[in-house]
Order: sequence, then C-alpha cells, then structure tokens
Amino acid sequence: MKTTITRKLFFAQLLLSLLLVGGMYLFVQWSFDREFIRYVDEREGQLIDGLIDELSLVHAEDGGWEKLASSPERWVQLVTSAVGLTLTGKRLARIAGLLREGGWPPKRLPQPPEGVPRPLEWRSRLMDAHYQVIYGPADEPLSELELHPIDNEEGETIGYLGMRKDDAAFTAAHALQFSRQQNQAYFIIALIMLLTSAGVAMPLARHLVGPIQDLTKATRRLASGDYTTRIHHLSNDELGRLANDFNELALTLSRNESLRRQWVADISHELRTPLAVLLGEIDAIRDGVYPMDRNALNSLHQETQKLSRLVNDLYELSMSDIGALGYHKVPVDLGSLARDVLEGFSSAFSNKSISVDVDGLDDVEAIVYADPDRIAQLLSNLLSNTLRYTDANGFATLTLTTKGDTACLILDDSSPGVPESELPKLFDRLYRADASRNRKSGGTGLGLAICKNIADAHASSLTAAPSKLGGLRFTLELPLIAKDQA
Repeated sequence: MKTTITRKLFFAQLLLSLLLVGGMYLFVQWSFDREFIRYVDEREGQLIDGLIDELSLVHAEDGGWEKLASSPERWVQLVTSAVGLTLTGKRLARIAGLLREGGWPPKRLPQPPEGVPRPLEWRSRLMDAHYQVIYGPADEPLSELELHPIDNEEGETIGYLGMRKDDAAFTAAHALQFSRQQNQAYFIIALIMLLTSAGVAMPLARHLVGPIQDLTKATRRLASGDYTTRIHHLSNDELGRLANDFNELALTLSRNESLRRQWVADISHELRTPLAVLLGEIDAIRDGVYPMDRNALNSLHQETQKLSRLVNDLYELSMSDIGALGYHKVPVDLGSLARDVLEGFSSAFSNKSISVDVDGLDDVEAIVYADPDRIAQLLSNLLSNTLRYTDANGFATLTLTTKGDTACLILDDSSPGVPESELPKLFDRLYRADASRNRKSGGTGLGLAICKNIADAHASSLTAAPSKLGGLRFTLELPLIAKDQA
C-alpha cells in the first residue's frame, strides 16, 4: 500500500484519538473506582454512626439492653431503619420469626450476588459493655469484627456495635456489579468516540491534503512547460501563502519564457539584418550590378564590422551572465580614468558639434576599488550612447562628486530624451526606443545591458533618469576606499 500524506495524517489523528480516549477511559475508571469505594465507605460510616446514636438512645430509655434483647422486632426495625428500610407488618414478623429460630443474622434470607457485600443491617452485631453477644452468632470471633463503641451521655461505654470485616469492604472494586456496569458504559462511550474520531479523521486529512495535491498537480504542469498554471487558494494560512508563492513563480517563469523567446527572435533579427545586407551586396557584385571597387569593399567591411560588434557584445554579455568575465580590481582614480576615456571621444564629439563640459574630474579625489578596463568600457559605452543619440550641435556634461563614502559620476546630455515609461527598459538587452535610428547609428542594443552587468559586478549602481538638459542622465555610484588603502 502506497504511503501518502493523507494516510499518515489519518493514522496520526487516529493514534492521537486512541491515546486520548484510552487515557480518558483509564483515568475515569480509576477515578470512579477510587471515589466510589470512598463514597461507599463514608456512607457506611454515616449509617453506622446513626445506628450507634439510636442504640445509645434505646439504652438510655430502657435502662439497659434487656428490653431490646427480648424484642427481635425492635432490633430488626432499628438496623433496617438505619439504612432507610423500615419494616412493618408481615415482613417484619417473618424476619423476627427467623431471628428467633436461627439467631442473627437470619440464615434463610436471600444471599447477594458473588462479589457484592451483604447489606449493612445483616452485618451488624450488638454486644454489651462486657462483649457479651446480644444479637449475633455467639461463636463468632471478635477478631473478625470491626467494633464501634456505644457511649452514653456521660461518655461511658455501654456496648459495642460490631461489623463483619470480610464483608465490610470491597476486596476488588472492579468486581462490583455497579462498577462493572459503569466500566462497560465507559468502554462503549470510548469506543463510540474512537469510531467518531476515525470517521472525522479521514475527511479532515483529505481536506488538509487537498491543497497539497493541487500544488503537486500544478507543479507537474509547470514542469512540463505550462506556465499559465495557477492555484486558486483563498486561505491566509501557510498553504495559502505557498499557493501565492507558487503563482508568483509561475508568473516569473512565464515572463522569463516570453523574454527568452523575444531574445531569440531579436538575436535572429539582429544577425539577419547585416547578413542580408552582406549577401545582397555580394550577390550584386557577382551579378555585375555593382563594380568590385573600393567603395564596394568599404561597404562590405562596414557591414562585417557591425556583425562583429554584435557577436562580440553577445559573447561578452553571455560571459558576464555565467560569471566568466574576468575582473582585476585595483585602486583606481575615477576622475583621471573618466578624463582619459573622454579624451578618446573628443574628435568624435567635435565632428558632431557636441560640446562636453566636465566638472570635478580634476578636482575631486575619488579612489575606488575597480577594474580600470571594465570601468573604461562602461564609460565608453555611455559616451558612445550620448554621441550616437544626441542631436548635432547639442551638449553634454560629465560630473564627478562624492557623497559620504560613495563616488558619483554623472553624465547628462541634451535632447532627444526618452519617455519616462521607457526608462526602466533602457538596460534590457536589445531594447531600442527607436529601432530604426539605432540600426542607422550602428548600435547593437546591448551596450547598456553590458554597462549594467559591469556595475553590478562592482557592487555599484547604474541608473537612468531624465536630464535637465533635455536628454538622459546616467548616474554611476561606486564605493570609495579609504585613503590608507589607496
């Protein structure tokens, strides 16, 4: 038989119910037996005290035991009325007659069932102050009796009320007929409770395991590639939170799958465009449409360079994703590094009539622990982005500041800008706010994604925001190092 959580919960609840019901049954049985025996003993003691008081009054009224000894009817009435059974008429006369014939207690009275003590009135014995038997077997040893003195008002002992010891107490409580009946009743109640628990345990176990089974089925569908799978669970308990987490996971996988497909489609498109141009120009040269001259070779070379840049960027981005991109971090003067990178773009900015102002590159001391080649690559990509998309006759600023233990390098450029709704997508791979313009300018759509990976590898942040100059503002924040570590 396959072991399932449902069966485990069922048997666990059943075992717990069995232990609770069994423990309750044993405790109630023990408590009842003990309390019942004590109750019987206390009740019998009260009856004996009452009979002693009655006998003391009789002795005082009669001036001795002689009148009581000569009146069996009176003795029978005393001992029976003490337990609430006052005899009169024929029944009293019959028992008194039996007493005269065979003594006390009457031999011909019906005997109680085995294990049940004889009634108190039949176990009573009466003796005078000198232990002379008035009512009771004359040959009965005193050692078999429990003697209770009968005192008068002056405190003198005028006689004894004896009780048979072997019949006075219960030798085994479970042998009592009443106790047996109660035990049977308790057993039946315990059995009914156990069966009821068993009847409730299975539906309860199925109810508790139901959400887990739904989660198992949903997980299998998710593993098979069905990312639209969702779990509808309305509770706020742990299973409800697990269902919500599962739905979040399914949504994330669905988004990642969509991004993967879009990524493959974009890569295919990006590779196809320069290849199509190359193949078209080569076919035109082969067919004699274009002459095989320097212009044709330059055009082929430009398309090959675009394709090479795209492949190199893809390779570098994939290496960064798997953590295989090497970083050799050393203390770096961020201002000096930014100045060197900017000088490499001076002629390109001049050709497009874009003026670049700097602030703090030479004045602010900002020593960071970084890979200078990777940070230079990051800055080059940002400056290339500014050069590529800023309108001619525009302007840009490159500012270096420090804030606490952080160095901030800020690049602002003039129009055109990017809608604020598109800003979070700037660092997505192959994202272009204007795809046609990006291809015309030679961009691959991977530069900013590479910048983001480089910034993450340096435990720094790179953000994009609208610039007051009308274009974009890129902010790179790097942690400073102490001067003694520089």
